[in-house]
Amino acid sequence: MEKKVKRIGVLTSGGDAPGMNAAVRAVVRASIARGIGCIGIRRGWNGLITSDFVPLTSSSVSHIINKGGTMLYTARSLEFMEEAGRAKALATCRLLGLDGIVAIGGDGTFRGALAISRQAAKDGMDLRVVGIPATIDNDIGCSHYTIGFDSACNTAIECIDKLRDTMQSHERCSVVEVMGRHA
Repeated sequence: MEKKVKRIGVLTSGGDAPGMNAAVRAVVRASIARGIGCIGIRRGWNGLITSDFVPLTSSSVSHIINKGGTMLYTARSLEFMEEAGRAKALATCRLLGLDGIVAIGGDGTFRGALAISRQAAKDGMDLRVVGIPATIDNDIGCSHYTIGFDSACNTAIECIDKLRDTMQSHERCSVVEVMGRHA
């Protein structure tokens, strides 16, 4: 019989994307509804290395869906790319009694999720890892859209439309650069 999940960690990693807070809120509330404890890992994979965490409750994730960024903060972690860094992260998972991790982010976040999953299996640890694609780059394989992509596109279009009107009035042109790796 499969081991029952009692506590999970949730993190956001890499660049932030519109909708990350809504995803965090959904994970927390769905977990609580199923009797699963939820721990917020702050500052992405680096938070697992440095033990930067906070218990999450329904009230702690209230009123966050209309805010940009991510209430769990985000960071990239060079140390996590090394086996020794992931070993520290797994030690934090053991300390917290985590049965799983929900990683919300893009390509780097998913590479980190795969790496920690493989290292946990190698170490004989039963740690389930789930990824939620959230990136304005829309570059996660096997997904048509990622959280944040549509909002980023519509924000850019709205701003460019307004800029076009101003540039026409002044008989000038502008060059606009937007984020998004390949999108």
